[in-house]
Parts: sequence; structure tokens; C-alpha cells
Amino acid sequence: MEKLKQTLSKAVSKTKNYYQHVLSAVMMILLILIVYGRDLMILANEALQTEALSHILLIPFFVGFLFYLKKDMVKASLALEKYQKQTKTKHIDELIGVSLCLIAFLLYWYGSYTFHPLEYHLLSLPIFVMGIILILFNLKTLKVLILPILFLFFLIPPPNEIMYAAGGTLANFNTEASYNLLKTFGLPVTLSSAYGSPTLMLITSAGEPASFRIDLPCSGVYTLIAFVMFATFLVFVSSTSFLKKAGVFTLGFAIFGLLNIVRITTIISIAYWFGEEVAMFIFHTFAGLVLIFAGMLLTLFAAEKFLKTQIFPSPQEPASCSKCEKSRKTYENFCLQCGKFFNPFKKKISQRFWTKLFLLLIGCSVATLSINAPTFAIAQDLKVESGWEYSTDIFPQIPGYAFRFFWRDTEFERIAKQDASLTYAYIPDNKSDPVVYVLVGVANSISNLHSWEVCLITWQTAHGQYPIVSVLDSRDMLLLEDIPLIARYLVFTYQSPQNHTQVTLYWYTRATFKTGPSVEQKYVRISLIILTKNASNYRQFENKLFSFGQTIADYWKPLQSQSLVSLGIPAQQLLLVSSIAFVIIAKTTQYSAEWRKKKNNLGIFGKFAPEEEKMLFQIILDIAKEKKSIETREISAALKAKTSRNLAFDALLNRLNRLEEYGFIKKDVTTVKNRPKLIWKVK
Repeated sequence: MEKLKQTLSKAVSKTKNYYQHVLSAVMMILLILIVYGRDLMILANEALQTEALSHILLIPFFVGFLFYLKKDMVKASLALEKYQKQTKTKHIDELIGVSLCLIAFLLYWYGSYTFHPLEYHLLSLPIFVMGIILILFNLKTLKVLILPILFLFFLIPPPNEIMYAAGGTLANFNTEASYNLLKTFGLPVTLSSAYGSPTLMLITSAGEPASFRIDLPCSGVYTLIAFVMFATFLVFVSSTSFLKKAGVFTLGFAIFGLLNIVRITTIISIAYWFGEEVAMFIFHTFAGLVLIFAGMLLTLFAAEKFLKTQIFPSPQEPASCSKCEKSRKTYENFCLQCGKFFNPFKKKISQRFWTKLFLLLIGCSVATLSINAPTFAIAQDLKVESGWEYSTDIFPQIPGYAFRFFWRDTEFERIAKQDASLTYAYIPDNKSDPVVYVLVGVANSISNLHSWEVCLITWQTAHGQYPIVSVLDSRDMLLLEDIPLIARYLVFTYQSPQNHTQVTLYWYTRATFKTGPSVEQKYVRISLIILTKNASNYRQFENKLFSFGQTIADYWKPLQSQSLVSLGIPAQQLLLVSSIAFVIIAKTTQYSAEWRKKKNNLGIFGKFAPEEEKMLFQIILDIAKEKKSIETREISAALKAKTSRNLAFDALLNRLNRLEEYGFIKKDVTTVKNRPKLIWKVK
């Protein structure tokens, strides 16, 4: 008990010492949540509900660990500012940081006017993080943290077209391999692809038939996505050559592919001996998780055993030099001779940092409230008290049409994991007008509400079959501008024997449903459909569907707040291009100015500089041919070898600082065995 009290006392003491740093970290996380909180909540729900996105749950741990690994380099990059002369460059970098935040906002805003808002919003997240780091810290800190930031791109859900295409290829390959393996073991199994997905037909030991369809979840594409993320993480943390890092990827692909074949083979073998129910409802439930963790462990083992790759190298304390103790006593951050970083921890954060952080919080809060750009429109409460079949009042009555409920597809609900799959219809009083069908899908996850393109085209082509429809028209349409609410207009013709054309307008939204005593928020896909035999006259139904869509969308009364800032798509695109152009021009101008300064100074230096400084610069150039990072003591040793005399350490530093002012060399921080080190670089 006494030890526990001491441990808690130490923790409280540390918290008191570092409370400013904890507070600043919390405020930076809050800054991200202000802008992206809604999107991250939607993404977390999708990851919990959908196997295809379950790998996203691991990303916070991977990103957090990558940031943790970089903590000393971040402190060293901030300490480096003390040794560098303040120039206008810092203010240019801050302006570029503001521009990156603006680019992220514009991309976020523009994405809300597309049919894939969540993907655009998450695409802007790494850009926004780059911007705030550049504003709050410096360019060197951004370079240090660029890999953890780039890892955030894994938050973007992979496109269904790519996932289904990869899944179809993997399903065919893995099924063929498993079939050959099972035949080798003598199991009575046959391979069929007559029903789309490749299917393994089995006669169990009890003489009962069983079939196993290798669809997208079983194809291994989900574990492949998890592997790519894990392998990227290993590449980021490992200290090895590029070839060995590429070898980790190749080895991991082979391991995960082989394990998935073993998984399918094992499930079918268990079904042969113990029955289909045992195989599917016991072993199959946990096989995916077991496969992912087994693949990760095997990849780690193989990388270290066969490729001799040190995945998590332990940091090693560099050897001290004669100047280290003196530098430590004078409260230096680095030893200026060997470059050792003393890892001091400032208890107080500068007033300038707090000012920038508070301005960012205020600016982002105002921008988020002013620019109404939700991921999904949210409808007000809808009552479903007597069952979906009797809830026709959730749709408006339209003059000249009678609204009717047609049917509920319970079988499709089971397969697609939807709460409801309903078909209604607006039947016209005038028999010459077409019937407008309303298809409604309700689910806990947006991923369970497949788009029409996935169902009719992508799924077919993923299994090596021709699409069952021919697309005539496909584009986005803005239903409601203030929300905004984007619908997808899709026209396609079914192949024979149906041979009819379907004109479709569909969109996604969120709604709060009151079903008896419970109140739940669900995702909804609403599809308006007109069927016609004449493919050439589909354009005449476009305005009718658009009018129906606006009426229904408005009837659902989506919760909306008037946007204080209103820009059309062309204006958003123009601002986005202008912001990107500013970043490019600013950095180009900065590098161009530094290059001209260095060129002019080289001319003057060659004519008027003392011979000692010329010799010193030439020595640095000679060392730089062999290594990019140079320690001060290496320069001192090379100078002594050439002149046969010692130059006082302070005098050497003064000359090096003058060469830095001329723009020939610069101080920088690098990592050696996971430890920061101050070095010199030729510019």
C-alpha cells in the first residue's frame, strides 16, 4: 500500500511539473475534434459495425506509438531553434501552415458537395494536421512527424470498386488453391462458380452435402488491408535498408496469402469431420482475428529471422566526449562537439505558442460553425410505432399520387444486415404517368447500405462476370443546398430477359427513429425509381425524380443551421487552387532566394574570404562526399590532420557559424540509433 501511495505521489508530482505540456496536447487534440469530431464518430461506428473497416480500430494505437517514438526528435527539433538565427523563413512557414489549414477546410467543404463526403473529409485530415504543426512548431518538426501524419491516410475507407476487384481476384485464387489442397488430402470436394462467387461443394463424413461460398469477407481482402497497414507500420519503425523494407512487404504478402488458404482449408476440413454448423458458427467466427494476429506475429518473426531486420531497435546512449559535461553544466540542449542531445524538458511553454494555439482554437471553431458542411444530413424524429409496413406517414403525400406500401424484403435484410428493406410506391391517378417506386434501406452502418453501382456492376465484375446492366447516365445532383444533400442520378438498362431501363435517384441520410419506447439514430438510403421499356426517353423522367426527391428530402426536415459563409463549387475550387498555388510559390520563392544568396556569397567568399575559412569549407565539402551528417569533432579532427595544429574549439565554432550565415552549411538534427544528434550539413 505504501508503494502504491509513493507511485501515485510521483505521478501527481510529474503531472504538476508537466501540466502545461499535457494541457497543450489536450488542446491540440480538441482542435482536431472540433473540425473532425463528427467524421471520426461516424468512422468509429463503421469500424465497429463492418468487418471491412475493422482495421481502423488499430490506427490510433499505431499512430500514437509512432508519435511516441518521435518524441525525442520533436524535442530536439524545437531545441534546435535556439542555435539558429531567426529569419523571415519562420514566418513564411507559419503562413504556409495557415494555407495548409485553409486547403484542408476547402477540401472538407468541397467534399460535402459530393456523393462521398466522408472520404473527402478524412482526406483533408492529414493536411490539416500538417498545417497546425507548421503553425505551432516549425518545418523541422513537421519533417520529423511526417510519417505518423501520413499514416492517417489509412483512415480513408478503401473504394468499393478496388475492394471488390481485389476481393474477386483473391477469392478465385484462394479457392483454387484450397480446392487443390483438399483434394490432396482426399476430401470429397468439388469446385463450382456457377452462382457468381467461387463455391466449394463438400460431402461431409456423415454423408450430408455442404457448400461454402468464398465471397468478399472470406476472400482475404480484409486481412490484406490490415496487413498493408501493419507492414507500413513496420517499415516506419524499422531501421534498415530500403531493400529489406521491401522484403518485409513481400514476405508479409506471402504469409497472409498462405494463412488465408490454410484458413479456408481448415474450415472445410472441420466441416467434413464435425459438420457445417460447427465450422461456420464456432471456428469461422474467430478465424479472421486469429489470422490477422498470426500473420502479424509471423511477419515479425520472419523479418527478424530471415531478413535480419531490427524492427524495434532499442535506443542506445551515445558515448560522451570531453565537452559533454561542460555543455550540460551550462544548460545547453546539445553538446556542440559530439552533438549529443541532453533531452532537457522545459516546464514552461512560451507565450507565443499559447497565443497561436488559442487563435487556432478560436479560428477553427468559428470556421466550423460558419461553414455548414455535415457528412450526412440528419432528419428530425420519425415515428415507426406500428411497424414499418404501416408507417407510410414517414413520406409526404404528393398531389395526383396515392402512396402505398408494397413489401418488406426480410431475406435481404438478413443477408445485408439491415434493420429494414422496404418498397413503397407513388401510384399516379393519371394512368399514363409512370409509377414512382421508393426503396428504403435502414441500417446501423452506412457500409451495409450498398450503392446500386456495387450491387449491379462492381460485384459482378469482381467475380469475372459481365455486369448485368449497361449504364446510360451517372452523375451527382444537389437536392438541398443549405445542408447540403447530394443525390446520385443513375440510369441503366438491364440485359435480357428483363430488357427494361431503370431511372434512379438515390441518396444517404441519417434519421432518428422512434420505434416504440426506444429512440435510435440510423443510416438510411432512399432510392426513387421509374421503370420504362423505352431506353431513349429516360431523360423526360429526370425532372420528375428530382422534384420528388426534393419534396421527400424537405419533408424529412433535416436539421440545419444557416451557413454564415456561402460559396458555390466554382468559388471553392478557385480558392483551393489559389491556396495550393500560394504554398508552391512561397516555398519556391524561399528556396530560390536562399539559392541566390548562397551563389552570391560563394562569389564574394572565393575572392575575399581568409584562407583559413576557405580551407575549413573545403574540408567540410570533402567530408560531405563520404557522409551527409557531420559532427563538429569530425571537422576538428580533419582540420588538425591537414594543418598539424589544434584550433581552439570556440574559434572553430565561430568560423562554422560564419559559414552558416553565408548560407553554405547549416545545423540540423538527425537520429542515430534512435537518439537525436546535432550535426552539420552542406546546403
